[in-house]
This record gives sequence, structure tokens and C-alpha cells, in this order.
Amino acid sequence: MNPREIALQVIQPQAGAEPPPRLPVALLSGGTWTFRQRNLTLKDVLDDPRTAPQVIADVNQEVQSDIVWPGSGYHNLLIHLFGGKIKFRHQGNIDVCAPAFDTIGEADKIDLSVIDRHEWIATIREIIAAVEQKIGTKYLIGTSGWGPFTLAGQFYGVEKVMSGLYKDKQAIHALMEIMTEVSYRYLAPAIARGAVLLSVAEPTASGDLISARHFTEFVAPYLAKLVDRLQRDGALIVLHICGKISDRLSSIARLNIDLLSVDYKVDVALTAQTLAGKIALAGNVNPVALKESSMPDLVAETRRCIGIGQGYERYMLMPGCDIPPTAPLANVRAFLSTGLAWKAV
Repeated sequence: MNPREIALQVIQPQAGAEPPPRLPVALLSGGTWTFRQRNLTLKDVLDDPRTAPQVIADVNQEVQSDIVWPGSGYHNLLIHLFGGKIKFRHQGNIDVCAPAFDTIGEADKIDLSVIDRHEWIATIREIIAAVEQKIGTKYLIGTSGWGPFTLAGQFYGVEKVMSGLYKDKQAIHALMEIMTEVSYRYLAPAIARGAVLLSVAEPTASGDLISARHFTEFVAPYLAKLVDRLQRDGALIVLHICGKISDRLSSIARLNIDLLSVDYKVDVALTAQTLAGKIALAGNVNPVALKESSMPDLVAETRRCIGIGQGYERYMLMPGCDIPPTAPLANVRAFLSTGLAWKAV
């Protein structure tokens, strides 16, 4: 089995197939970190994308992640497309400086065809296709974007959305319908470019920010719509929610996703028990450890996480979120190689 097949056998197991010969290991996103290994920023790549596919392939050859994520790191471009203000950081992902809307009514007037017509979006999709051509037979190709609830906060303002959950539910539901369509229109074309795996990130839906009740009412229904449409288009779906999710695991388990990526704050054993083999599980080394821990401490923490997760048949080693752009290459190698060399005792 090659890395692609090993990852797929955990994410989408085939009846009667042999279990993978080793533990699947992968980064989650890592787009900004990858380009930084060649002293490139996200904006550099948009300005001159010619070398980007080879950079992605070469860096992954150095670290050996089973999943490669071309197009990751660019989630916030959507806010720019619809009138919001963004800032490209020299070291890091893209900041949102001002939301796209002052009022929810403005969302009704947006032209969704802008997504397909924008040069930057076309560039990202071309990079995905080129990476798939280069290494897609060996590694599983994925890409990522914000889920509907997080997009709502970026487009309208997180504080306004949170207030609306209590004061103007109807308007927030209307906004969520539009954001679900925005998320779909951004992610779906990547499938035809070779992205088998689509990561939907919903950090604003964390238990650190909203209640389980609000998750059930304002997040789950729209995620379910998005997941269903993307799966019908042929994609496998990863859901990542930063922070605590224990009180909403039962809702997540009903979303029909293929893989749940969990934060370092999450109890992997409890999550595995709730998922009951129906959904693959990935996690959950603290990504900051890849930047700040000594090599022995990082290896020990990685082994500790594997020790908890590997009892779950559909477990994959990943960091608990996107890794810091300044994480040393040696640390990322050590993290992944610890998983690749893992032998259950």
C-alpha cells in the first residue's frame, strides 16, 4: 500500500480489505508552513504560482505526510472577494481586517459568480490540479476552506453573529443559507482538480465560543447540507473544529462526515467511543509543540497521543490543528516519522 491507499483505507475502509500496514500520518493543512520552507509567502505564490506545485511536492517528500493540502491557508480570500479587507502576513495566514457586510441584508445582493471569476481563486485551483498531476497517485490530495458558520463570522463580524444567535435568529438563519452556498461554491470545483479530501474548518463553532444548543440549531443543519452536496459530488469530508467539542459530539456524529480532526483539548478516547467506528478520527498533538517543544518532548507527546488513539481502528495521527508557520522542519519530520515508525506494544 502506498501513502494514499493507507490514508484512504482508514478514511473510507473497503469491506474485506486488509488493514493498513502502518499507522496513517498527516499534517492538517500546512499551506503557509510549506511555502515558508522555501522562503515564500502566500502572496508570493499568488503573484507567481509557477513553482508552487513543485515546492509542495518537494517539501512533502522531505516530511512524508500521507495527505497533501494544496490550496490550504487561503480561506480568508473569500472575504476580500466580497468587499471585506484582508492583510497578507509575512509569516502566517491571511488576516481579516474588516468584514464584508455591515448588515445581513447586503448578503442577499452578492454575486456568487465572483468566486469562479477571480484570478486568485483560479490560481489556487490550478495549483491543486498541478499537485494532483505530480503526486496524486502516491499521496492523498486534499484542500480546505471555512465552514458556513465561521464564514458568517468573517463576512458579518463574529460579535454580530454571536449577538444575532439571541436577538435575531431568523436573520442569522438567512445568513447561514447564503454562507453555505459560498462555502460550497468555493470548495466544490476543487474536486474536479483532484482534491479527493475536503477539509471544512469551523473554529467559530467550538464549545469555547458557542453552546451545544446553538451548535445544533445554527451550525449542524448547514454543515449537513454542505457535506451532503460535496459528497454527492464525489468528495470525502474532513471536519475540524478548534477547541472543546465533547458536548456536541453526538451532533457531529450525525453529520455523515468521513473524518473528524480534533483539537489537542479534546479527549480522544471519549471521542472514539462516541464515534463508534462510524467516522475516522484524526489528532491530536498540540500544534504549538511542533514549534516550541524539544525533540525528546515532542516525540514523547506524539507517542502518548498515538497510544490513546491507536486503539481506535480508524485512527490517523495528525496535529490538533494547522501547524505554526515557524515550526522547525526537523520537528515536523520528527512528528511524522514517529507515527510512521510506530509499533503497537
